[in-house]
Amino acid sequence: MRSFPILAAALVLALFSPRAEADELRVAVHGIASSSGTLMVGLYDSNEHFRSALTNATKVGLLNDRSRLVGIAMRAVAGVQSVVFTNLDPGRYAIIVFHGENDNGKLDENSWGVPIEGYGFSNNAEGFLAAPSFDKAAVTLDTANTAISITLKYPGSHKSEKPDID
Repeated sequence: MRSFPILAAALVLALFSPRAEADELRVAVHGIASSSGTLMVGLYDSNEHFRSALTNATKVGLLNDRSRLVGIAMRAVAGVQSVVFTNLDPGRYAIIVFHGENDNGKLDENSWGVPIEGYGFSNNAEGFLAAPSFDKAAVTLDTANTAISITLKYPGSHKSEKPDID
């Protein structure tokens, strides 16, 4: 029975030790084409939540999507903007970003279901004729700071990319 106090002490330490947390995830969003509208950023912690967000982005937007772990909306500023997520558990996370230039909170698409506003994913992941998988977009956090960059893609010609014609 001498091992019981050691076992009890180990159990108490395990129960009351601070949990391991990743320090932070810093995300720089590049290629924001204009200062019109809102930049929407969603952080997802599972394939199920990520897939749900992709479906909901065009219907209710990222901020009204209950599957997100964190959702951020900020005024768009042409160029680069950054966000920092803190107090995250170590694990795998994927990020979806879109630039809602018309400020309706949703990712607008054409009649074929192709986005017509700027969008991007963590790891700059791309899919084939569809959004990428959670696995392609997932970033692994451990207990160290992590910084990533996402470059927005604007399908077709974007108004800020068209030359001025006089």
